[in-house]
Amino acid sequence: MNDGFLGVSRLAWVALQNISFTVLVGALLSDTWLSRSASRWQSRVSWHLLLTLRMGSFTALVSSAAAFWIHCALMSESTLLDAGPAVRSMLMETGFGHAWLAGAAASLVVLILSLAQSGKPIRYKPVIWLALASVAMSRSHAGHPVDAGVLSFPVWVDWLHMLAIGIWVGLVLVTTYVVVPRMFNAPVAERANSAAFVQSLSNAATLALAILFLTGAYSGWRGVNTAQSLVTSSYGQVLLLKVVLVLIGAALGGHNRFIEMPRLLTCLRDTPSESAARLLKRFATVLHVESVVLAGVLVAAAVLVSSPLPGTA
Repeated sequence: MNDGFLGVSRLAWVALQNISFTVLVGALLSDTWLSRSASRWQSRVSWHLLLTLRMGSFTALVSSAAAFWIHCALMSESTLLDAGPAVRSMLMETGFGHAWLAGAAASLVVLILSLAQSGKPIRYKPVIWLALASVAMSRSHAGHPVDAGVLSFPVWVDWLHMLAIGIWVGLVLVTTYVVVPRMFNAPVAERANSAAFVQSLSNAATLALAILFLTGAYSGWRGVNTAQSLVTSSYGQVLLLKVVLVLIGAALGGHNRFIEMPRLLTCLRDTPSESAARLLKRFATVLHVESVVLAGVLVAAAVLVSSPLPGTA
């Protein structure tokens, strides 16, 4: 991993790409659940989720292109302005370039479909989901797992890991900054829909977290291979930091699920709106903290994918 300006810039773009991907997943899931009950309030929230989808898909495409261009410049030891031939060579002659091109094409599909609609709820979801799954697969083929071969077991495990972290982190980010702020202004008639959304959020995040732990344990141990490498290598140390952040995020999510959420759901279904607003604020506060921690997880993931495995530097 290059420690110069270009290396740091590439890490920043990869981290932004990670965040954008999770936001896309979170926006689609949130819209799917909220659109189970059609209303004027739901249509307004869906509109904001569509805007989120548009911004996320544009940011994902741009950040991916920027990271790829910088990667080619680093590999060819050229400047950004002189990296054009290296980019062409990478795209035409390497598996990494082919994987990136497939992912960029899938990201472009998501962007086009998000711009080609004004639907409330979001339309073309099956195609968008397929495109996002393709993006995740292309990124798995551009990372360390592909060393085991194209479509190998480690690649599929990494693909599941990416989707799981996309669901968990994406739901936290989108719920925190898009959905929950609008729940405070939801009419009484929408409180049942809000309660159903919170329940779906918790269930999906819990399942995603379980998959994340299993796939992360496999991929992490495969990467470091020995307990000594986990402690002494830079890759292992960043991996440990990521694990710590995941555990903190899981603890915050567990607090919301087992302490805040049951009271919030009861209030949304049965009690006056003042009590529901107070508990929703407590629920949102924990989500805000969790979102910051999980952003750190995505940054750590960007560092890991850009770092050599122990013994290969």
